Amino acid sequence: LKSPIDGSIYAERPVATDQAINAAVERAKAAQEKWAETPIVERGKYMLAMLEALVAMTDEIVPEIAWQMGRPVRY
Repeated sequence: LKSPIDGSIYAERPVATDQAINAAVERAKAAQEKWAETPIVERGKYMLAMLEALVAMTDEIVPEIAWQMGRPVRY
């Protein structure tokens, strides 16, 4: 990944193979079918738990997103 700030490389990720991509898509389809069968109240509980976990990671996530966007944290 290239920094939009100075063009430097700040992270490298391997390129996925077609086989890995297809496998991930199949897993996602299966997960979506199971998710669709989950009662809405239970889905809501999962989503709130995910939101709480995301908020708890704010100090880690915000600088990374700001770096990727090429903006200061407090814009």
